[in-house]
Amino acid sequence: MAQLKPVDEALSEILAHAKPISGEIIELTQASNRTLAEPVVALTSQPPFNGSAMDGYALKASDGTKGTVLKNIGVAAAGTPFDRPLANGECARIYTGGELPQGADSVIMQEKVTIEGDQITLQDDVADGQNVRLKGNDFAKDQTIARAGKCLNPFDISLIAAAGHGQIKVTRKPKLHILATGDELVQPGQPLEQGQIYASNGFGLTPLFELAGVTVQDFGVAIDEQAKLEAKLQAALQDEPDILVTTGGASVGDKDYMLAALQAIGAEIDFWRIAVRPGKPLMFGRLGKTLIFGLPGNPVSALVTATVFVRPAIAALSGQAADPKIVQLPLADQLPKNGPRQFYRRARLTTYKSGLAVDPILEMDSAHLSSLSQCDGFIVQAPFCEGKQTGASVDFMMLPWAL
Repeated sequence: MAQLKPVDEALSEILAHAKPISGEIIELTQASNRTLAEPVVALTSQPPFNGSAMDGYALKASDGTKGTVLKNIGVAAAGTPFDRPLANGECARIYTGGELPQGADSVIMQEKVTIEGDQITLQDDVADGQNVRLKGNDFAKDQTIARAGKCLNPFDISLIAAAGHGQIKVTRKPKLHILATGDELVQPGQPLEQGQIYASNGFGLTPLFELAGVTVQDFGVAIDEQAKLEAKLQAALQDEPDILVTTGGASVGDKDYMLAALQAIGAEIDFWRIAVRPGKPLMFGRLGKTLIFGLPGNPVSALVTATVFVRPAIAALSGQAADPKIVQLPLADQLPKNGPRQFYRRARLTTYKSGLAVDPILEMDSAHLSSLSQCDGFIVQAPFCEGKQTGASVDFMMLPWAL
């Protein structure tokens, strides 16, 4: 086992080569799930004026004693500035979002007054600043409202729009190419011959990577002949993608040509055996600016190692934090002990004592896709971790779609 690279060490080496890529200016309407390449600074304060938080009457707090009669001199509607200051003894009808007239400092709810002609009578005391959103209450002009490296969600985009930006600078979407190998692989929808199986890896890896924010191109399946594999690799690398992911051929069998083929076309291989379960035969290398991951061919191994090793590299290239999203949760059932490799054990979310918990899935076959489909993430078991009892806390890597 000494020749197997520990997971943390392998990840550190990968991330040392995954530097943030160049940025581009895009329309804010296209910003969902994109990563900021630079901080966003507010172009205006929000709100940009003292405004009303509800429908009512704007007035001076000094006139705000219950029973006071005020003269209504007009309407302050949203988007229509009032045309003159308020004097003592005056008020103005105002609607939610309307700018307070000059001289007004408070708003009384419309339900708290009685109206007779152009006069209102206060049915409650009014405090200074009551029902008023002060200028800059949300954020101030020139304030940084979003940091570089933030992957933008709909709430972020709304905030940036409110700050006045129609365009933003984001990191370019990393470009990722996929190439599978295996004489036995047939595309879904085609008839199977004896000894053949359907190619499934690309169908799972593509959306897994797209969710992480990359543009994916699938180069299909290469047959298990080194010369033909080299040609397919060169085609997949021709336009210098940021990442190339291969599946299959990474072990030491008679027809596992991936390592030799990559080396033959000039790739520098940093390592190819990791103390991880599933997925020990995993390669990482480089050719020019392209990061190369050689994943195992077994579908569970391919999808787990893509989650553990490739997605953090995508995050780093995008300028995001590459730390895995690990949470501590109690076990809903017993957890068996682990062997010498770090184990990413399939598990589903459930409840235990009225709280969120994880239920280990005991199936360990690296080609068993139905158990992978049932899982919400992976219990991370360190090498030689002892078994744990129900209720004990474990590290859980939650998948993006789990909740």
